[in-house]
This record gives sequence, structure tokens and C-alpha cells, in this order.
Amino acid sequence: MSRSILFIGAHPDDDDLSAGGLAALCRRRGDQVLFLSVTNGDKGHYTPEYIADPSALARRRMAEGEAAVAAIGARFATLGARDGEVYVTPELTEAMVRLIRSCGEPGQGPDLVLLNRPNDYHRDHRYSAWLALDATYMLTVPLFCPDTRHLDRMPVFAYWFDRFTEGGTFRPDVVVPIDSVMEEKASMALAHESQLFEWLPFNAGTTAGVPQDAAGRREYVTRRVRDRAARVKEGCYVLGASPDDFQYAEAYQISEYGRRPSPEELTELFPGARLPPTV
Repeated sequence: MSRSILFIGAHPDDDDLSAGGLAALCRRRGDQVLFLSVTNGDKGHYTPEYIADPSALARRRMAEGEAAVAAIGARFATLGARDGEVYVTPELTEAMVRLIRSCGEPGQGPDLVLLNRPNDYHRDHRYSAWLALDATYMLTVPLFCPDTRHLDRMPVFAYWFDRFTEGGTFRPDVVVPIDSVMEEKASMALAHESQLFEWLPFNAGTTAGVPQDAAGRREYVTRRVRDRAARVKEGCYVLGASPDDFQYAEAYQISEYGRRPSPEELTELFPGARLPPTV
């Protein structure tokens, strides 16, 4: 059975780095996968050419988003908000409702929606999450955005892993081993050259450590992706309780704002799901 899976991030690289392993696993089993970027990413850089013309950066980042999803045969879309300027407005809320409703079969929508928690460090991340959460109930209301068919059921909404504690600690309801798709996740991340090799190292003051050759860059990104996935696994289990049959994982917390799935449905929605982990 083919499912519809929607990933919602604030920026073109957010879905890949946080949940690319799950996306790759979903595509392997034949699911429809859509990566949504709320913004066009037009502020994530520092060079004079992009300061003078942010639209050039936006075009580059849209191309990077398309290249990333091509690695697993998924689709990419954006709501087109300016980077750093996401707010929960009537216009963006309606755009989010229409987008979510348009996924999957008419009236059914996506089976699963993935996003960051609304206590994330970045303002765009926080408000993008609230846009999606504000849309949840309205998805089923026929007179809200009546030009787009309302949903007859609520999708399952889930947050990807983080270590933030303000507003509550992440709860790993589902752990997904991703060892078998680490190469695909690295390939998706590698497509976001403007971020992983330019903006993020500049912002962190680590540009001196960025390789310039293709082989070195792939190793650089692969190491980063593996380290992150290993830390996610470690963060989901108490010392001594971590399974030894996989090294890398993504983890998800089920949101109360969407449909609350049974344990059986969770194992159907998340490929290879482990639940519940010992925390």
C-alpha cells in the first residue's frame, strides 16, 4: 500500500538533515514523499553577491532542494516565504492548509506529517512548526479554504528528534534504524552545498575545516550525518539499554495535535519502527 508522507521544514535543507533517513525508507517501500520548505532560503549566506541579490541565493537554494530530493525520487515544494520572516499569518496559514490538503488522495491528505518541535532554536523553525500545527484542526473544516477539498480524517503529525529542553524534553515515541539508507541521506545533504560548505561553517566559524575536493566533501558530509544519527540513537536509550543491531537512527515524537495512532499503526507508518524505546 502506497502512503503519502509530508515533511515540513522552514528551509530547503531542514527536512533532509533531520529526517532524510525516514524519507529514503518511505520511498523504498513505494510511498509518495514531499519535502516542503516554508521559506525560499534567501538569507542563509554571507557573500556580497547574495547580499546584493538575495533572489539569486533563493534560486540556488531551490535548485539544491530539487537536487536533494532527486537522490531518493521524492518531490520538493516551497511556500515561498522570505527567509527569517516567517510569521503565523492568515495568508501563510491558508497556504499551509491548502498544501497539506493537496497531498495524497482528495479528502484523505497525507498519512504522516513530519516537522520540528515548536520550541526549536531558530525563529523560522518555531513559526513554521506553528503554521503546521495551527493548520491541523482546520484541515477538516469545509468552510475554511473551501476552494481546496477538506480532509475526512486527520493525518498523524510527528516531530523529529532534538535536544531542546525549554518547553519540554523530546519524547522518543518511535525510533527508526537508518543504517541501510545512510548513503542516501548523505547524498541528500551533499546537495545543499551553499549551506554545508559555505553558510553553516561561516556562521560557526569553522570554514578552515571545509574540504575543497569532491571526495573530501562527501567524507565531510557523511561523517556529519553519521555522527548526528549516532547521537540520536544514544539520546533515545538509557545507558546499557541501547540495541546493538543498528548504529544509526532517527527518532520521532507523536504530536497531540494530529491523529493519535495505535502502536500497530505506528509500526505501519514508520518503516522498521522500534517502539517503545527504553528512556
